[in-house]
Amino acid sequence: MLQINQMFSVQLSLGEQTWESEGSSIKKAQQAVANKALTESTLPKPVQKPPKSNVNNNPGSITPTVELNGLAMKRGEPAIYRPLDPKPFPNYRANYNFRGMYNQR
Repeated sequence: MLQINQMFSVQLSLGEQTWESEGSSIKKAQQAVANKALTESTLPKPVQKPPKSNVNNNPGSITPTVELNGLAMKRGEPAIYRPLDPKPFPNYRANYNFRGMYNQR
């Protein structure tokens, strides 16, 4: 059985800027496009706050989407994620006109 890995495409708009990215899930695509926006954006970066003393605090646990949404909120602009139409898959044609060893005549 042929299994095709589905890819999800997402477009992010923040102010006048837009970015697109893909991922194996919507969440991964959103994180990839948020990371791309954080890297490429000309907008000023938010000031990092020192971490709170918390037993459950895990440095580096902030995902790109959380960081980007924080930046957008501070700017008073929404970060808008839009799923894009899936890209067409290559045309795989299975050959069903074969005779296996149990179909011999």
